[in-house]
Amino acid sequence: MLYKEDWEEAKRAFEEWWEGTLERPLIQVIYPRDEKPPKIDSWAFMRYYPDFEEALRRILQQFSKMIFWGEAYPNVWVNLGPGSLAAYLGAEVKFDPEANTSWFSGNLSLENLENVDFDPDNDWWRYTRRAYEAASKQCRGKAVVAFTDLLDAVTVTAQLMGNFPTGLLRGMFTEKGRAKRVLRRVQDLLFRYYEELCRVINTEENGYSTWAGIWSAKKHFILQCDFMVYLSPAMFREFILPLIVEECEYFDRTIWHLDGPLELPHLDSLLSINELDCIQWVPGEGNPNSGEECWIPLYKKIQERGKLIQIMVPPEKVMRVLARIPRGIAIRTTCSSNEEARSLIKKIKERFF
Repeated sequence: MLYKEDWEEAKRAFEEWWEGTLERPLIQVIYPRDEKPPKIDSWAFMRYYPDFEEALRRILQQFSKMIFWGEAYPNVWVNLGPGSLAAYLGAEVKFDPEANTSWFSGNLSLENLENVDFDPDNDWWRYTRRAYEAASKQCRGKAVVAFTDLLDAVTVTAQLMGNFPTGLLRGMFTEKGRAKRVLRRVQDLLFRYYEELCRVINTEENGYSTWAGIWSAKKHFILQCDFMVYLSPAMFREFILPLIVEECEYFDRTIWHLDGPLELPHLDSLLSINELDCIQWVPGEGNPNSGEECWIPLYKKIQERGKLIQIMVPPEKVMRVLARIPRGIAIRTTCSSNEEARSLIKKIKERFF
């Protein structure tokens, strides 16, 4: 691979990590070829919409100025924002270039959503498909093509209903049966769009990757549910847990995106799912970063339940975490300079290679 010369070696490490046989941590270090800090515009496909060719050109140009060490790799994903499935099913999309985020909102009732269906002519789906067709050609031999962030059936349903999260919450109480049927329908469509993307991306050749940057030779996706922070543990188990279990059975390899302390009350339920492979911990804005000592007990708890861990930490915290959690963890960091990267890589090699 042009921007990752040791890609075959890295792929072997990923497979060993997934299978629990890698005798060291999975380590991803990204740093600049020159002295300018590395920058990847993960919002290029929205910033230059509808010109996906320009978005691709800029991303590949940015990759050419970076070094991907260890198991880090150039990862191209058509990012519409968290919830692209909502866009494909009729939600309005608003991109804020200053905040670098997209918002999805609809005005559909549960009754409307009972009949929602795959729409090959949806503008956002057509844009995504064309962007992936172009990426699959232009990235061959240069970078990995990753799945867009479809999100999950529950959060997407709440986005489609509007008045997030109140619309769906009300429906869960007043129209419980219909709410469950809609969630079932949207879940089926999530799998349908995923399979469509598999064909466009050509996963047999490309493999499977997501925005999380963990590669797999087998069917893989990152799972999440932003909506669950609004639910009690009882409602979580009734409405959401069965869908998560089904996702874990559908995909060969899964990572759960655990997004902040408000999701921790549901962690035990997640850890009880045998088919769930990994927990990605993101502390959230305003909380200590993933490299701080306060999260080590959480990591140990996750590992004691037989799950892998993925975290993103600042360079200066990498060795501190690895001293406590030396296996079964994927750790990613971005260095601002060659000097910082060389110093860190030297310590990693001395300890693990």
